[in-house]
Amino acid sequence: MKTGVIILSVVVAVFGVASAVLGLIAEGAKLTPNDIKISRNECVYPDNPAYALGLVAALLLLVAQITASAVGGCCGCCKPRGAGFSGSKRSRSKRVIGLGALLCLVSWIAALIAEWFFLQGAFGNAPMTRRTPQGQGCTYLKDGVFRMGAILSILATVLGIISYIVLYVAMAAAAGAGTTATLGAVAGPSSAGETKHDGIAIGQPAVAQQQSQAV
Repeated sequence: MKTGVIILSVVVAVFGVASAVLGLIAEGAKLTPNDIKISRNECVYPDNPAYALGLVAALLLLVAQITASAVGGCCGCCKPRGAGFSGSKRSRSKRVIGLGALLCLVSWIAALIAEWFFLQGAFGNAPMTRRTPQGQGCTYLKDGVFRMGAILSILATVLGIISYIVLYVAMAAAAGAGTTATLGAVAGPSSAGETKHDGIAIGQPAVAQQQSQAV
């Protein structure tokens, strides 16, 4: 495996893990019912670090997904970064590419759900004042929202990295097979009666041989 593949995988992993860590920190720092102040028919939500942590976690996860998809050839639609290129793909390579594309799709689904959890948690901890009907309590974020986002963030990152590696290996194998087939192609016999490879004649031309015989 090339060094570039390892470096790109590490970069994606760093963004994904950082997103999950911030999500877990936000889970511990989120507002509790005791933090919310009630003034007549208004609920006052104070400033809380979970708001910013949730937004940054969502942003880091989005960067990780875009990076993994970009270097992975847009989920197999294009050539992955670092892989060779060839127009010929055998059935086995096609199946592997299909597997990589499926992993990429599942990774994006998990990432979008994680984004929803992160954003829901962030806006649930946003500093604001909300009016509430008389006699009703103030709403607050339930436990586990940021935690679910963190878990799905790790899952999406792992699937994204695996998808990139699978697509890279499949494309590289297809390129290698295509190159081998091209180098081994035989163009047929030349006019001098000898076999030529890749369109290049081996031996002297027939005209030169006729001139030597005439002398």
